[in-house]
Amino acid sequence: MRGLILALVLTLVGSQHLNYQPDFSENKVYTFNYESMLLSGLPEKGLARAGIRIKSKVEISGIGPKLCLIRIHSIEAAEYNGVWPTSSFSRSLKLTQVLTGQLSNPIKFEYSNGHVGNLMAPDSVSDDGLNIYRGILNVLELSIKKMQHSYSLQEAGIGGICNTTYVIQENKRANLVYVTKSKDLNSCEEKVQMVTGSAYTHPCQTCQQRNKNSRATATYNYKIKYTRNEAVITQADVEEIHQFAPFNEITGGNAIIEARQKLALTDVQKDTAEVPPKEFQNRKSLQYQFGSELLQLPVHLFRIKNVESQIEESLQDLVETTSEQLPSDAPAKALKLMHLFRAANEENYESVWKQFSSRPAYRRYILDIIPAVASHRALRFLRHKMERQELTNWEAAQTVLVALHSSTPTRDVMEEATLIVKKHCPRSSTVLGKVCHLSYASLCHKQCFSSDSCSECLQLLHGFAGEALSKSNTEEISLALKALGNVGHPASIKHIKKFLPGYAAGASDLPLKVHATAVMALKNIGMKDPKMVQAITLEIFLNHKIHPRVRMLAAVVLLETKPGLPILMTLVDVVLKEPSMQVASFIYSHLRALGRSTAPDLQVMASACRMAIRVLSPKFDRSGYQFSKVFRFSMFKEFLMSGLAAKYLVLNNAGSLIPTMAMSQLRTHFLGRVADPLEVGITVEGLQEMFAKGYSPDGDWETDYDFKEILKTLSDWKAFSSDKPFASGYLKMFGQELFFGGLDKKAIQNALQAWYGPDEKIPSIRRIISSLQSGVGRQWTKALLSSEIRRIVPTCTGFPTETSFYYSSITKVAGNVQAQITPSPKPDFRLTELLNANIRLRSKMSVSMAKEMTFVMGINTHMVQAGLEAHTKMSAHVPVNVVATVHMKEKNIKIEIPPCKDETNIINVRSKTFAVTRNIGDLTASKMTPVLLPEAVPDIMKMSFDSDSASGKTDNIRDRQSAEDVSLGNSFSFGHSTSRKEPFVQSMCSNASTFGVQVCIERKSIHAAFIKNVPLYYLVGEHALRMSFKPVYTEAPIEKIQVTIQAGDQAPTKMVRLVTFEDPEAQVSSSKAATKRVKKILDDTDDQGTRKSRSSSSSASSTSGSAESAASSPSSSDSDNRAPQGGTQLNLKTRQSKAKGKKFYPFGDSGGSSSSSSGSSSSSSSKSSSSSSSRSSSGSSSSKSSSSSSKSSSSSSSSKSSSSNSSSSSKSSSSSSSSKSSSSNSSRSSKSSSSSSKGSSSSKGSSKGSSSSRSSSSSSKGSSSSGTGSSNSSSSSSKASGIKHKAKKQSKTTPFPHASAAEGERNVREQKHKTQSSSSSSRSTSSGTSSSSESTGASYRHSKYDRQAETKHVKPQFNSHSSYNTSTEWDYHLPKVYRLRFRSAHVHRHPDRKISSSSSSSSSELGGSSSSRSSRPSGATSSSSSSSHRHGESAGRSSRRSHMSRVSIHDSRGSSLTRERNFLGDVIPPGITIVAQAVRSDNRNQGYQATAYVRSDAAKVDVQLVVVQLAETNWKACADAVILPLKAQARLRWGKECRDYRIAAMATTGQLARKPAVQLKVQWGSLPSWIKKTSTAFMQYVPGAALVLGFSEAHQRNPSHEFIVRAAATSPRTIDTVIKAPGVTLYYQALRMPFILPLGPSATYETRDITAWNLFPEIASQIAQEDQSTCEVREGDFKTFDRVSRTYSFNQSCNLIVVQDCTEHPKFIITTRKVDPQSFSREVHINTTSANITICPAANSSLLVACNEKPVLSHSGVSEYEKDNVKIYKNGTTVTVEVPTHGLKKVAFDGVILKVTVASWMRGKTCGVCGNNDREKHNELLMPNHKLAHSCSAFVHSWVLLEETCSGGCKLQRSYVKLKRNPTIDGEESTCYSVDPVLKCMKDCTPIEKTSVEVGFHCFPKDTAVSLLEWQRSSDKKSASEDVVESVDADIDCTCTGDCG
Repeated sequence: MRGLILALVLTLVGSQHLNYQPDFSENKVYTFNYESMLLSGLPEKGLARAGIRIKSKVEISGIGPKLCLIRIHSIEAAEYNGVWPTSSFSRSLKLTQVLTGQLSNPIKFEYSNGHVGNLMAPDSVSDDGLNIYRGILNVLELSIKKMQHSYSLQEAGIGGICNTTYVIQENKRANLVYVTKSKDLNSCEEKVQMVTGSAYTHPCQTCQQRNKNSRATATYNYKIKYTRNEAVITQADVEEIHQFAPFNEITGGNAIIEARQKLALTDVQKDTAEVPPKEFQNRKSLQYQFGSELLQLPVHLFRIKNVESQIEESLQDLVETTSEQLPSDAPAKALKLMHLFRAANEENYESVWKQFSSRPAYRRYILDIIPAVASHRALRFLRHKMERQELTNWEAAQTVLVALHSSTPTRDVMEEATLIVKKHCPRSSTVLGKVCHLSYASLCHKQCFSSDSCSECLQLLHGFAGEALSKSNTEEISLALKALGNVGHPASIKHIKKFLPGYAAGASDLPLKVHATAVMALKNIGMKDPKMVQAITLEIFLNHKIHPRVRMLAAVVLLETKPGLPILMTLVDVVLKEPSMQVASFIYSHLRALGRSTAPDLQVMASACRMAIRVLSPKFDRSGYQFSKVFRFSMFKEFLMSGLAAKYLVLNNAGSLIPTMAMSQLRTHFLGRVADPLEVGITVEGLQEMFAKGYSPDGDWETDYDFKEILKTLSDWKAFSSDKPFASGYLKMFGQELFFGGLDKKAIQNALQAWYGPDEKIPSIRRIISSLQSGVGRQWTKALLSSEIRRIVPTCTGFPTETSFYYSSITKVAGNVQAQITPSPKPDFRLTELLNANIRLRSKMSVSMAKEMTFVMGINTHMVQAGLEAHTKMSAHVPVNVVATVHMKEKNIKIEIPPCKDETNIINVRSKTFAVTRNIGDLTASKMTPVLLPEAVPDIMKMSFDSDSASGKTDNIRDRQSAEDVSLGNSFSFGHSTSRKEPFVQSMCSNASTFGVQVCIERKSIHAAFIKNVPLYYLVGEHALRMSFKPVYTEAPIEKIQVTIQAGDQAPTKMVRLVTFEDPEAQVSSSKAATKRVKKILDDTDDQGTRKSRSSSSSASSTSGSAESAASSPSSSDSDNRAPQGGTQLNLKTRQSKAKGKKFYPFGDSGGSSSSSSGSSSSSSSKSSSSSSSRSSSGSSSSKSSSSSSKSSSSSSSSKSSSSNSSSSSKSSSSSSSSKSSSSNSSRSSKSSSSSSKGSSSSKGSSKGSSSSRSSSSSSKGSSSSGTGSSNSSSSSSKASGIKHKAKKQSKTTPFPHASAAEGERNVREQKHKTQSSSSSSRSTSSGTSSSSESTGASYRHSKYDRQAETKHVKPQFNSHSSYNTSTEWDYHLPKVYRLRFRSAHVHRHPDRKISSSSSSSSSELGGSSSSRSSRPSGATSSSSSSSHRHGESAGRSSRRSHMSRVSIHDSRGSSLTRERNFLGDVIPPGITIVAQAVRSDNRNQGYQATAYVRSDAAKVDVQLVVVQLAETNWKACADAVILPLKAQARLRWGKECRDYRIAAMATTGQLARKPAVQLKVQWGSLPSWIKKTSTAFMQYVPGAALVLGFSEAHQRNPSHEFIVRAAATSPRTIDTVIKAPGVTLYYQALRMPFILPLGPSATYETRDITAWNLFPEIASQIAQEDQSTCEVREGDFKTFDRVSRTYSFNQSCNLIVVQDCTEHPKFIITTRKVDPQSFSREVHINTTSANITICPAANSSLLVACNEKPVLSHSGVSEYEKDNVKIYKNGTTVTVEVPTHGLKKVAFDGVILKVTVASWMRGKTCGVCGNNDREKHNELLMPNHKLAHSCSAFVHSWVLLEETCSGGCKLQRSYVKLKRNPTIDGEESTCYSVDPVLKCMKDCTPIEKTSVEVGFHCFPKDTAVSLLEWQRSSDKKSASEDVVESVDADIDCTCTGDCG
């Protein structure tokens, strides 16, 4: 026995050695040094962090078995706020005092075997203080297992029960145990955290698997000393890290919160601890308990002493600071006020309300901020106010909305909210009722989301839905269903089912609107219970009897639940058999859109959708815009782990133009959650009809014609469910419906009546107008806390760490408006009368907004705050101070604005990140340090390289260089540069000194991306953007800025300055000077040796020159340049032109070519001409030449050109010189004109053979006539010349050589048509015809382009940029899409005038023909025109002819036509004048005047806009455009006389590789430097952006001054796109379009149709026309509205309903009947509510027409009749009837074919033989009872109108029939009766003709069958099922005896 006892003792002793569980012995005091530290910030060095450190002594005493006492003393607190790691902690005495106060009381805790049990503390210890104790005790929590050295378990701690791993090492010699414990704080049961504000978002599980936004871990290291009796922790080190990654945690950057604890044993004494004589309460376990954190906003810290007075002060401060302008800190003040209200109680609320509720500004803020408090106290306060009716309904709706959405659903809150809904929310469709119920449902949703017990609120809403159903109140049912949809709880499914068709007996009778709402209510439930919702929605979708719109919505809800592949394939299978194209198109487009999604949570579904699309694709890819569709755009960026998706759903009903329903939804992925921030839906029914008819009050529809009597004869006729005009919409935010509402017919008619009729019924409009007259002053402010998202988790230190986001805003609109109306409105006035009144409106208003977004991460308690704060403040202030006077009758508007006197900030955005420390003890010591100091940011561009042997000289260079860099670094700033002081600021000002104002934009950005190039670091730092208006100093003060707009006939009267164009450097030049210049030019040319005598010197005198130089001199000087074979003679005759005749043409084809459209008004012997310019002649001869253009009337040109094909790089020249007479210098300076000879003389060429000289001669001619503004410039001209070449030199300053091909053609034309007179020896060609061709509309004249831009460049060069480099490889290789040629569309408008196609061809890149005829354009465009062939050939002939004989051609029309094709202001007055003027104190004119001229005729529309300065300067801006059916051109030019800068654009339709295509070409000349800089900067981003969008880049040389976009339709769904820009060619093949392209044959353009004014109405009518439908009925067949053809003839004399309005109140019925059975003649009856029209055949094969039984159109001369909206007219043998107000666009009958066209708003509303007009082909055989007929004959028979007696000729009646055989149904022999009646002869009649029809039969068992008579009388037959379908005989012709009946 002793041995056994000894063994037990030894075992016990041994086990004690192995017991490492720490413990605290009784009557011992263990003293520890304790230090805890908490730091928040970014992990990198060099950035600021904030935190706190607490050092103290901790005494733990054992005071009983498993009970200890802990006391903290000697506390020392320090704060850290500075750059890590260089700064240090600074002691805070005040924080030390605060913490000492909190921790002065010791507490008891249970402790046993290393586990901390319950804590006991006096009530005086706050939750915050107790949590600090928990932080220390958390270190003592240990789970040491004997015999195991490594293990994992779930261990309780301060943050919950978390996954913990232990590693134990033992040092037996030293009796020490080392324990390492690691906790994964992400995988915890009962995790202690508080998340608010995110209940309306849902987690994205797949996103969180790939990326966690917040992670936390803790590591504990213990050193435990053990003895035989006990184990004591001698040291413990804890390190805990919380990581927050808003983006991708690997590539997006992280912020961290670091917590550390150190506990070191210093002393153990045997002593009995004193337990204070206080009552200790059980304060729960070690787990963290939330205390003041929720009440404490993280952005404010202040002492609350007297909350009520502080609220009053804060409220007054807020009202006062926002009374004038909104300061940027206003939202912060509103947040502070909210913080105070949260700390207050209801008594405080009441006293504040009593004091301030009578003052509007204060009242508004109180009612904005109390709801945001989001507590039950706030709700109770609001409920009391609603009880006492102290709030208006509008105020109540706003406050309830904010309060219920902001509140957290605690028990108290739910009680108050339920009381509000039960007692104060009307169950009506008022705004308050809707807002109340929907918001309550959202609160209920939050309660169900956070806990499972939400039965009370659900019960209330379920009861509401039940009551609404029992009352059959549609409005209440909708509200109840939407509320249940907001809750989104699966328990509501059985209640929603009661409203779903197919689930409840009475549900199918409910309106369509209710069905749609019920289906949409399942959407939120689908997130919680997807399986159940999938089953319901799939069943609804499969039920074809349900309305297509409900089925489509069911599919939307089904797809929101992310169904798997099996369900999707079921859906696809249904769609393949789907009869309704609307549904099929919708599902197909939805699946296709989802298949492209890149969001992580949709990846599985997206791949399933792509599988499904492969099955559907061939069939549904081409459905047009008339069918329902889903459009979806989505993107998800992996490095941000964020995404955005936008979805747009269009639900169409009957294929009408306006969709019946449209829904738009936005979805975001962020922080591992998915949210739907916004969803908007609009439903529109019947509005198209209403607006098509205008305002017509409903008359009594039955008055004139009783349709019901007629319709009785049809079998069970049913009207379609009425489409009452209705527009409704809803708004959802974050998946919760906030509001819905609608306009019914009454509301819409009231609005229309207000416009059209007297306003007696609507006094509100009268009130508004009278109050405006007396003046209205208003001030409205709205404070809103839009977002408060908080996540609070405890740390090991006992302090909580918070990550939160606040978004608050204040909006203010203030101002007054006063109106003066003359004549003053009378009491019975209409709104339309205002259009004729004179109105003066004085408005002084300002719209201001201040928004603040704050992100906080760190410690937040009511004692201390330490962490990161990122503040983004945005303020916007838009002042509107305007006096406007409107004279509608006189088309005059005048606006006056005061001048800018002070700097005004319009938009100011600032964002800055701080490290912040605050403590309640010393609020003045609060510290905010920028996380990134500007001086810490290195500028690598300003760093210098220091070599090891750096000398003083090097330093000197470096300093100088950096100084230069600083001064030049700010390239954007004008005026004062702030770059030296603030190197990160960029400012840019745009100066409008004319109006005394400049707009400045300042940008500042300092970020930490230089440390780590990740998205988060780009946000950290300081960013600012400011846009402001600043005053500019002017000579005289500006009193006001005045804008006057005058349109119509009075437009010229408001012109301050006449618009005239002058050649700015025009000089009167003597004949001697002109002669001298011409000689000099010719001599220079000779000296250069480039002029070969004989063969190439035969030059034609060129009349080219600029259109500006055109017929400007009435008496023009003539020149003759003779070049006979033997040598060169010069013979000049010059006449000085009169100065007064001087005029130049800014809108002609001016510019480089300066082609002259010269004509002499006197009988001068030749037209004025100027020499061919560089661009003109180089264009036609493909050479490098120079021009000296002048305003001289005559010039001589000696052309030397080599146009040989073989020499592709020849630099042949047509050197042209001009004699400068009195009107020289057309568009160039005299310097340029005189010195251009250098250009011509420098041209070199080897002209060989007569072909060269022919070409040369014709080319100078070609250049001599004016081009028609061909926009393709030299590309057409050079290829037209037939030369493929590359010019060796390129000119950057002359990008537009003129298209001389066009001119050459015109010359030839002129030579063909004009007489060859020899009144002068000069061969000068007038291009008068070219102006006529221009005015007829082939193309609008371009100033192509003004040479003013080239005054500095006296040597203009051939520009190869514009001539496409044709290379031989095109001929041998398959061309890439970017190398294909664009061929423009071709329209010949006036063949009688023989217009060449040059103007059209100008837009195409003409391929060069190999001949040397310079004027023949080869290429699709010109070759398609016979006239251009003729012109081309004649060009060659005439050039030969002109080489041999001197011809002078004269055209007296030249001058007038040129005038016509130039500045329209010379011909017509302006259509509109706008004068913007700065009214100065010295009354000098300062400002701008814009005049617009529009001339529109059958062929084209010309628009010109000229802007001039009011001061007498020659600066002008000119914009002009030409609009043609297949082409549009526009130009913008500005500068001195509009000639310094220019941009031109042309859009053309045509073909690209035989595919229909469109091309936009933009060309420019000289441009201001700022445009160049901006475009260069922009172009840097283009390739990258294009690559992201899927474009490919090609290496191709493009012109430097040209931008081309081409799009060619390769299929109805795909286009090939080519973008050619300087330096880059991008292309995208088979770019998918979201819609079907209209690729039918292009409409024929009738010239009379298209003018400026009817262009858009014409397009609208085209669209409407496409939306109309026509039905045709012939003798033996018919074609329905939906284009389904059927063959069937019903030849009896019974009336057949062809088409009728099938709504509840039919407006028309059209019937037809056979007049004589032996002949084919028919009569047609058109019965409308306003007239009955009959068309019947007469004996002589003509048609007789009667309207209301009175003959019309009976007289031979009368062919038209019109009365009461009914129009009847005859065209040949066809009679046409139009009753558009009733929906009958056109009924045409020629005796054989009846065609009925109905209006687009009748879609889906017709019935009869023509069908229901809904674009669906599956339901064409619809009978009057809405059943589908089994055969065509049964269908036609059902629409036969019968008569009571046979006297009218119809001898048929409808009878039910019995099936002759007895089929076996369900194993029983049965008797069957037809479900629908069959046509049979009347009584006493016998059939003489029969036909078989298929009808359905209902069968009874033979024993229990009723008789046929009983069946006929029974009402069951309407709903009876069809058991069998059989063919039976129907009678269609009878013979009768007696008075049949």
